[in-house]
This record gives sequence, C-alpha cells and structure tokens, in this order.
Amino acid sequence: MKRKSLQGFININKPKGLTSFSVIKRLRRFLPDVKLGFVGTLDPIATGVLPVCIGFATRLENEAVTSSKDYEISGLFGQSTDSFDSTGKIIDENPYDHIKEEMLEDIFPSFRGSKPQKAPIFSALKQGGARMYDLARAGIHIEPKIRTVELFEIDLTFFDLPKFTLRITCGKGFYARSLVHDIGLAFNSSAHMTDLERIRSGIFGIDASICLEDAEKILERGDVETILYPTQAVLPESKKIILKPKELQDILNGTEVELMGYAINEGEKLAFLDSNNLLVGVGIFSNGLAVPNKVISNE
Repeated sequence: MKRKSLQGFININKPKGLTSFSVIKRLRRFLPDVKLGFVGTLDPIATGVLPVCIGFATRLENEAVTSSKDYEISGLFGQSTDSFDSTGKIIDENPYDHIKEEMLEDIFPSFRGSKPQKAPIFSALKQGGARMYDLARAGIHIEPKIRTVELFEIDLTFFDLPKFTLRITCGKGFYARSLVHDIGLAFNSSAHMTDLERIRSGIFGIDASICLEDAEKILERGDVETILYPTQAVLPESKKIILKPKELQDILNGTEVELMGYAINEGEKLAFLDSNNLLVGVGIFSNGLAVPNKVISNE
C-alpha cells in the first residue's frame, strides 16, 4: 500500500502516564506524511485500548466513537479529589465502614440506562472555547458540565473495603471518574478512581491490541500493514459496495450514483470500496441513489 493511500486503524494498548496525544506524537515519527488521530481520549492515568486512525480513517472518528466501550475501573472509598481520580488533590474525607458488598450491588440499577452525568472539572470538555482542565488549573471557577450519557452494564468484580473494582459497558462521552465519585455520594461517603483500563472500544479489544513499543518497532521496519485494521472494519452496519470505474469517479466527485445489481433499502448506510477493497467513501441510499457524504478524494 502506497504511503499516500495508507488508511486504517492500529489497536494500541496505551500505557499509563501518557496522554492520547503523546501516543500520536510518538507514532508520527514513523508516519510523518500521513494524517493521524485517535478514537476516544484516554487520560494519562488510564491504560488500554486506544484505536489510532490513519489517513481517511481519521474522517470516520464519529462513526467509530458511537460504538459502546468496556472499562475496568478501580475505586477507593473514603476520599474524594478535585479531579475525581488519584491524580487530584484530596478535598473531602468521609467514613465508609457502613458500605457492604450487597449494598453496592443493590444501587447499580439506579446508574444503568440514560442518565445525566456531571463531568469532572478536570476534563477535556470545552467551556467558553477553553479546555475545562486548563481553566481549573488556572484557578478559574467553572461549573461542571452536565450531559446525558448511557451506562449499559455495571458489575462488581472485586470488593475489599476501601477498595472496589467495577466492569462497565457504556456509551460515548461517559466519565468513569464521575461514576466512582457518584457512587461515593450515594452512600453519604466519598470515593475516587484509582485505575482505569479500557477493555474494548467498538470492534477493538484488549486481547488483540499491541503495546506502543512493539508498534513503534513494526513501523520503524515499514511493516505497518501487518498491524493495520481496514478502515471499513468500523462500519459493520454499512453495506459494502465495490464500485465500477465510472461509479468510482462519480462518487469521488461527490455525485449521486444509481447502483445496479444491489438489494439496498431506503436510508441504508453505504461503504464505497474500489477494486482493491480500499474504502473511498461513505454515504447513504436515498430515493434510489447512492449519495456520498464523505470521500477520500483529498487524502
């Protein structure tokens, strides 16, 4: 695959202590002429699955980030911090001896489903054009943002006061730190997150991930294709359409195309592929036509 047409995802297992942007910076040394990005920010305290987007895949972040994610979260009762995790300053301490394992499991249903969640003030969300963590570090008073998020599953996997571990499945924009903080409040106590590992992000799982150092060695050898997921892998619900030469040219020009020989439903999502099975665009089927909305023409 030519460097110019390089596209896809690398399933990186991010180590603790690095920002997601630092991971991109390290990989860019080996791919200086290719656009890079990532799906779903992981804070420095977090480890685990960080899908790195390459080339045209960077334009499909929204498609990839809508998928659910699995996390393993470790928490500590008795103390709350200003960042809701162990990197922050302790701001409150409360008793926790009254909390029992069965009591913790009994409150889980109240957290499941679509609920409003207060984001930590030390977060990458923006307020007035600035990152909230920058405002917080500057000592500027800010009101935490409240957003509606989804928690699909939550299970207790370890309990030994004051420590506990959770396994959750959640949707886009969910803050694990906020969940731990809110669990402490539910018992008239305090709690903060001590560790976080992303086990899965959409189709990307921890068992099939590659550590950053190994990925760097592979990229240095020029063997990126051996660890590259095809871009269309994040589009399992889209119908794959292999375009004929004239159809390909029209799609790349942003022109609607009448497709022959395909059974397609109105409103169905489409993934357009060239003869080499390379993704060249995405779109929908509308009024009998394939309508492109993102194409690779400028990659």
